[in-house]
Amino acid sequence: MNEEKYIIYEQPVAENIRNFLKCEYIYEKYYSSFLKQDLWDIKSCLASIIEISDFTLRINLKVELLKELEKTILFLNFLKDSNLISLSVFDENITNVRNSINELNEIQSNPSKTVVDNDFLMLIKSKLQLPAGDNFFDMPSYLNFLSSQKSFIINSIEGWFAPFNSLCNASKIILKIKRKNANFTTFTSQKSYFELKLDKNDKIDLLRLKLNNNINIFPDVSVNRQNINIIFKTAYGNNRLSKAIDENLEFELAISKII
Repeated sequence: MNEEKYIIYEQPVAENIRNFLKCEYIYEKYYSSFLKQDLWDIKSCLASIIEISDFTLRINLKVELLKELEKTILFLNFLKDSNLISLSVFDENITNVRNSINELNEIQSNPSKTVVDNDFLMLIKSKLQLPAGDNFFDMPSYLNFLSSQKSFIINSIEGWFAPFNSLCNASKIILKIKRKNANFTTFTSQKSYFELKLDKNDKIDLLRLKLNNNINIFPDVSVNRQNINIIFKTAYGNNRLSKAIDENLEFELAISKII
C-alpha cells in the first residue's frame, strides 16, 4: 500500500503520548530546517530550539519517557511471547529502547538550562513574541551571528540542540513502536458519523485514522473510556468553512492499546 496516497491523522488519547508527539513535531521542524541551512532556515532552527526549551521547561519529559520506555519493554516482551514479532525486530527494538533509557539516565539537569542561560538565545526569544520582532535592525548581534562562517553557525546550532536529542530520540522510538504494532482495520461511517464501542477493559493511548489523500474530508475525533466518536467534515470556500459530509465514507482506523 502506497502511503503517499493517504493522509494519516493521529489523535493522542493519553497526555504523555500527546507530549511525545509534540516533541517529535518540534524535532521534525528543527531537522527539516537544519538540512537546508540557508539564512531563513537557520532562523527557523533557532526558533525551534527556543520552542523545545519552553516545552521541556513546563513538563518533566524525562520522567514521562522513562516510564513509557519501561512499559515498552513489557509490550515488546508480550509481542515476542505471543509470536507477534520476529526475533530480529524484537532484538532491534529492545536494544534501541534500552540505549534510550541509558541516554535519558545520563541527563543530570533540565536540558532547557542550556537555552535559559544563553543571553543570545534569550534575546531572540524575547523578540519572537512580537510581530516581526526577530528582525535584523533591532538585533544587530543576530545579523552578526547569521553572517558568521557557515561551519560556526552549524556547530553552534548543533550544540544548542544537543541537550534535547535524547528526549526527541526516545519520543520517536516509543511512537515508532506504537505505530508499527497498531494495525489498520477498515470501517464505514454512517454518512458523517462513526461510533465504535470500546471494551471496558481496554485502555488506549493513540488513534490513527487513514483517509485517501485526494478527497477534501477530515475527521473530528473525540474519545472517552466507552466510545470513539468521529464526525467526518469537508471544508469549502476561501474561508475554509467546515460542514459534515452527506455520504458514507470508508476509512481505516488503528488503535494503540496499553497492555
